[in-house]
Amino acid sequence: MIGENRPMTFSYHIDYKPGSTVKTATGSNEDLLLQVRESDHRLQVTLHPTAPIQVRSFILELPFLFTPASRFMANGFQSWTDSREFGPTERMPGLGTVGKSPIGRRLGMQYTGDYTFVPEEKQAGVFHSHGFAYVRTGDMLDFIGSMTDRTGFTVITADMNRNVLAVSKDLEGLMLTEDYPVLDLYMQQGHYDAVFDGYFAALGVHPRQTEKLRGYTSWYNYYSNINHNIIMHDLRAIAPCAGVNTFQVDDGYQTAVGDWLSVDSKKFPFGMRRVADAVHQRGLKAGLWLAPFAVQKNAYLAKKHPGWLVADKKGSPLMVGANWGGFYALDIYHKEARAYIKQVFQTVLHTWGFDMVKLDFLYAASVKPLYGKTRGQVAYDAMELLRECVGEDKLLLACGAPMLPSFGVADYMRIGADMALSWPHSARRRQMHREDVSTPNAVLNSVYRRGLNGRAFLNDPDVFLLRRNNISFTPEQQALLAKFIQLFGGVLFTSDDVSTYKPEQASLFADTLADTATLTDVSQEGDVLTVRYTQSDRPCIMQFNVYTGQIFAFGADEK
Repeated sequence: MIGENRPMTFSYHIDYKPGSTVKTATGSNEDLLLQVRESDHRLQVTLHPTAPIQVRSFILELPFLFTPASRFMANGFQSWTDSREFGPTERMPGLGTVGKSPIGRRLGMQYTGDYTFVPEEKQAGVFHSHGFAYVRTGDMLDFIGSMTDRTGFTVITADMNRNVLAVSKDLEGLMLTEDYPVLDLYMQQGHYDAVFDGYFAALGVHPRQTEKLRGYTSWYNYYSNINHNIIMHDLRAIAPCAGVNTFQVDDGYQTAVGDWLSVDSKKFPFGMRRVADAVHQRGLKAGLWLAPFAVQKNAYLAKKHPGWLVADKKGSPLMVGANWGGFYALDIYHKEARAYIKQVFQTVLHTWGFDMVKLDFLYAASVKPLYGKTRGQVAYDAMELLRECVGEDKLLLACGAPMLPSFGVADYMRIGADMALSWPHSARRRQMHREDVSTPNAVLNSVYRRGLNGRAFLNDPDVFLLRRNNISFTPEQQALLAKFIQLFGGVLFTSDDVSTYKPEQASLFADTLADTATLTDVSQEGDVLTVRYTQSDRPCIMQFNVYTGQIFAFGADEK
C-alpha cells in the first residue's frame, strides 16, 4: 500500500549522458547525486549533477501487490484522452490504425496524445496514467499524484503482472547544470473524496469559479456552418429561458484557423462586436471559441509567418493534428508570435467585448520540447500565457489541454472527448486514436475525472442535446444524458435551436438548467454504469451500458 506513514521501498533507473556516452544509474554515482526526502504523504527526489548532463529517462519503481479485484485509474494525457479504471485482464488502447497509417503520421495524429513520448502498452494488465492515478480495491483507493509537472510530465504505470507501480518523468530536451527537483509525489490511502481533498489541499489549488455556465454553444448542430442569421435566431430563442447565463459562438466565424482577426464577412457582415453586443442586450455572457496555438496549413498566417511555427528537425513547420486538413502550432516563445497571441485576445475580449473564451487544441503548444524546456514546462508556460492574456475579469474554458498545467488556471475545463451525435462507436471510430469523438469516452471521463470538479476547476463534460433532428440518440437516451451532465458537469450547454422544442423537451431543458439533482454514488460493473442521485430529496438511479447506450433503469429508485 502507498500513502501510509511508514518507510517505502523503491528503486530507481536513470539513463543519462554526461558527454557522448549513455550511462545508467540506479542510485548516486560520480556524475549524479540523488537526494530523497520522505515526509507525511510526500516523496521528493532531487538530482544533483556534478557536471552538465542530459537526463534521458528517470523511473522510480514501487512494489505494489495487485489482486484480481484491483482497478487502476488511468488519467489520459489531455482533455479528450479516454480516462477510466482498468482491470488486470484488460488492454489499454493506442494510436489506432488510422493514426499509425502514413497519412495519419503525415497529418500529425500522433501528437494529439502522448504517443511520441510514452511507449504503447501492448499487453494486458499494463496501463499508464498522466499526473495522477489510483489503485482501487473495493471502496478504498491508493492514490498517487504529482505535485507539479512543470519539471516534466509525470507518467504513472501500473504493471499488474509484475506487481509494480512505476513513476517516470518526460525529461526529453533537458540539460542539467544545477540541482533539479525531478519528482514530487503526493500519496494517500482512503476513500475517493478524501484522497482528492488531500491532494488538492497539498497542491494549494482552488477552483477559480463556483457558478456553472448554463446556455448555448453553436458547434453540435451547425459545426462550422454558422452565420450571423443562425446565431441571432438561436440567441433570440434561448435568451428568455430560465437559468441561461452564457451564449457561445464556436468555430466558423473566422476565415481560417489561426487568422482569428480575419472575420468571414460573408457569414458575419456586421462583425463580431455586433454579436457580443446582441448577447449582452439579452443579459447573457458572450463567449467565443478560439484555438490560440493552432494554425491550419492554408491560413494566411502560416504562409506569411512560417517562422512563428513550431518546426520539425528539418526546420519545416510541424503538422500537429489532422483537423482542417492539417494544422501547425504557434511557437509561444517566438517574440512576434507571442505578440500576435496577445493582440488576438486584446481584440476579442476588449474591442469585440466577449466575456468568455473557449480555448481549444491547447496541447499543440507542447507537442515537443522547446529551447531546453521539457514538454511539461512548455505546457505550464502556455497555460500561464493564456491566463495572462485573458486576465482576471474574463472567463477561460480550456479544451484539448493537459490536466495538471490547467489546475487553478482554467476557470472551466473540458474533461472528456467531444460528444458524438449517436451512442455506440462506429467502425471508423474503433480505428482511431484515444482522443477521437466518442460518447462512451465522454461519459466515462466525466465519471473518472469527477474528482477534479470543484477542486481544480469546474468540469465541462460536453453538451446535452434534446432536439429530434440531426441526431441519432433516442429520446430516453437524451433525457438520461441531460441528467448525467447535470450531475457531473460545471458547464451545461446545448447546441439546439430551442424554438423547435415541444413542451416535453422544453420541460426537460428547464429541469437540466435548474440543477436540482445531487450525485450520491457511482459504480461500474463490466460495461454497466450505475449512478445514484437524489432529485428533490427523492432517491433516483440511472443504470446503462456505457458502450451501447442500452438503459436498464432511469428515474426513481424503488429499492
